[in-house]
Amino acid sequence: MDTGKFTKQGAIRGPWRAYLDGLAEHRSDLHRYCLRLTGNVWDGEDLMQDTLARVFALLGRTDTRLENPRAYLIRTATNIWIDHMRRSAREQATLAHESREEEGILPDDRAELRDAARRLFTALHPQERAAILMKDVFDLSLEETARLLGTSVGAVKDALSRGRGRLDKRRPAAGFETPPRAFVERFMKALAAKDLAAMQALCAADLTVELVGGAQTDGFENNRNFFKFAHMTMPRLGFGLNPRWEIAEFQGESVVIGFRTLNDTEGLNEVHRLEAGDDKVQRVRCYCFCPETLAVVAHELGCTALSRPYRSASLAEFALAMIGLARPRGLPRG
Repeated sequence: MDTGKFTKQGAIRGPWRAYLDGLAEHRSDLHRYCLRLTGNVWDGEDLMQDTLARVFALLGRTDTRLENPRAYLIRTATNIWIDHMRRSAREQATLAHESREEEGILPDDRAELRDAARRLFTALHPQERAAILMKDVFDLSLEETARLLGTSVGAVKDALSRGRGRLDKRRPAAGFETPPRAFVERFMKALAAKDLAAMQALCAADLTVELVGGAQTDGFENNRNFFKFAHMTMPRLGFGLNPRWEIAEFQGESVVIGFRTLNDTEGLNEVHRLEAGDDKVQRVRCYCFCPETLAVVAHELGCTALSRPYRSASLAEFALAMIGLARPRGLPRG
């Protein structure tokens, strides 16, 4: 085991938590601004998380004092959004330009190369694309590829088979899509029943689970604990009692919403959004460390949102909270 990387991770996570705590008073304004800028609650949350990460990286590279954090966060969010819009415009212009070139201006070999590159990036799921690049381009072994992708050799083989099938048009082009309500309901029922066998049958082997604002884990086997811990109840740390789940329609999308009871009040505790392809769940985005977004969703759905934490607790905070000596920063009161 490489203990060095865990030491480095620990050295980063402490300052990251302190940074989030230091900016906690500005989260509401930043979230409201990002939501107005993007016009979408999910894109707004992503922009806020990107902004927090960008500012953290920038502060690590300069000795300049952050005199007005609120203004700096909003300015950074604006720049990120402008950059995103410029990239989108450039991508659309490039695709249109290449289409015109390939009508006869480009030599056949260059047109074929451009087409192959475009299909690699537009016809494949991200895991399939990464597997093909590592195995076929960089000539890594199946074992090396699995290790780098954080998954199993079997999952890599499946990704290679699907990806190669798409590239030679034996399979339809990939595309993450919002699954139909019946599919989301099957996921919800398996989660509520702690039915890991049913969950595994629904999910791709190279499933990605993202705790928005927190960790991301790849591979179904590596995410078993995510599904198990969904039922964990620890009120002192904000994990309320009586976890239950429902299906809701939010802005035209079927989502799984989770409720818990905390301080005798039942409220919205998390939202799960699914992305599917090939009749499998390819990605789960769990909004449990996103109190501002949960408040927006709860308001639109006509329910109460619990006061959720905006980050995970450190081991020291966890221990102190469990013996009742302290309440960790970033966690709900009660």
